[in-house]
Amino acid sequence: MQILKALVVIMGVLIIAGFTFLGVELYKRMSDPNRASLTAAAPAPIPAERPAEVTLDVPAGARIGEMLAVGNRVLFKVTVPQGPDRLYLIDPRNGAVTATVTAGK
Repeated sequence: MQILKALVVIMGVLIIAGFTFLGVELYKRMSDPNRASLTAAAPAPIPAERPAEVTLDVPAGARIGEMLAVGNRVLFKVTVPQGPDRLYLIDPRNGAVTATVTAGK
């Protein structure tokens, strides 16, 4: 019984020490003046040059159905009237088509 009481006291002290450590670290990180400038850093500016023009090799009558931002790329779903749908992955910074996926029938 003595050992059980000692273990409970030791575990209680460890739990209190852990919460104290977390509280001190949280306070230090929130009150650090240099941390705010690191997290609020502005993203890299986009060059002010003329936007890239991209020509996709799609047949006449094709439509862009959906667009989705995936990381730093844009995914276009192109619906072709007499054929399988296609997915184009484009890098908007330079207009390069990174990948093309054609769904089989």
